[in-house]
Amino acid sequence: MWFGLPLILFLIWMSASGILLNHPDWIAGFSVPAKFIPDSYIPQNWNRSSMIGMVFSLNDTNVVYAYGKQGIWRSRDGGYTFNRFENGFESSEYYKKTKYLYQSENFLLAATDGGLYFNDLNNVVWQEVKLGSGREAVRKIFTIQNNLVIITESNAYISAGRYPKFDFQKINWSRSEPDRRVTLIDLFFHLHDGRVWGLPGRLLFDFAGLIIIFLSFGAFYIWYFPNRMKRLKKKNIKFDVRNKSWAFRFFYKYHLKLGIWMAVILFIIGGTGFFMRPPVLALIAEGRVPAWMYPGLLPENPWEKKVHNALHDPVENKILISTADGIWEGPADFNKPFVKRELNAPVFVMGPTVFETYGTGGYLIGSFNGLFHLERSTNRPVNMLNGNYTSEWSNVQPAEYMITGYFKTPSGKEYITTHDQGLLPLSFQFQSNNKRFVMPKEMIRDYRTPLWNFMFELHNGRIFKDWIGGIYILLVPVSYTHLTLPTKRIV
Repeated sequence: MWFGLPLILFLIWMSASGILLNHPDWIAGFSVPAKFIPDSYIPQNWNRSSMIGMVFSLNDTNVVYAYGKQGIWRSRDGGYTFNRFENGFESSEYYKKTKYLYQSENFLLAATDGGLYFNDLNNVVWQEVKLGSGREAVRKIFTIQNNLVIITESNAYISAGRYPKFDFQKINWSRSEPDRRVTLIDLFFHLHDGRVWGLPGRLLFDFAGLIIIFLSFGAFYIWYFPNRMKRLKKKNIKFDVRNKSWAFRFFYKYHLKLGIWMAVILFIIGGTGFFMRPPVLALIAEGRVPAWMYPGLLPENPWEKKVHNALHDPVENKILISTADGIWEGPADFNKPFVKRELNAPVFVMGPTVFETYGTGGYLIGSFNGLFHLERSTNRPVNMLNGNYTSEWSNVQPAEYMITGYFKTPSGKEYITTHDQGLLPLSFQFQSNNKRFVMPKEMIRDYRTPLWNFMFELHNGRIFKDWIGGIYILLVPVSYTHLTLPTKRIV
């Protein structure tokens, strides 16, 4: 009973946040100010992906652009002060997250979660560039034979036109997958929110969330009312049970009925939720099942909302695509299906945050596992933080420095951005000038986090880390374990 009481609060916040998380477009325009957010979430030194990269102007050595989850910032004094550079840019805190910034001598292109944005550097006003019929998160931009190629979370586009007028056409790209398989992470996540059955499934699980809220209130009242009666009786206070217990009878009747009707869905939500956070997430991280075991219809487009990152390798004239299903390799002209490829380098289960060619000598791969140079000549990964070859790693165990970005200055100095520590130089190379590339105070003063992200942190329990420490990681799995155990009633 005493564990059941706090479980009620857990179920209410999980259900309410789960419903909102299921429909990001509904809440994309809302954000939460800094005063309602734990201090550890407020960016410091460009951490938490507030900045993941910098681009140095080709026309003016004093102009520097910083981009990341906090949009785009511009410096006109070589990186000593930064101001927002978002006139005409995406206004939603949820959609303004910028994954990549491409520049030429005449324009900038920003790859955001809300789509593609263009700036001609003359009017310094951003304009949205339409790619397809709907909104797509853009992951990467690169040039192949003077044509711009745009990689989104689901599709690839190529420009048939040139600056100042682009004409992006969707590329017909495919992948060779004779034995199509589904990752256990995708299967469990899609079962958890109902998307495995499309929009009807999401709405059904939304309804289940409302039922859980009702059951939670009902469970509390079923516990509270008899105890209140006992206290009144001890005080010799008269209480007309027939007139005053209608709420008790109502909750008691429908708590059982609704619990039985929704038992299967509630078990799916609780059972899959148990595996969606570390440490138990590691149990399914590498698992895959045949496509026929997926209980819904898989999308016709095998890339649908799966692409994390991409790179173009001009030396071998090919493209590598990082997805939720692994790494795929294909020709730069997309004329053949992409094939699965295993990279001999650590890549965290969430995918690479840095995915670039490193000169002509291989690839630069950064993730929450660290930053590595996969040498072309030896096919061995070099840890960029200590210069040593790496032979053993875990794709589910984050490193001390969880890499979120990388950039190199015109003078050749290399920097990384990390989730916790923020902006750092590659320590074995040089000491950073602590007056350059300082995060602007306005970012702290005006900080807001998208409501969706706030709800996500609440849903996975990470938001309680500041108050209860590292045991927050057990909050969700332990609560789901209790929820899925057979009991006569919730409390």
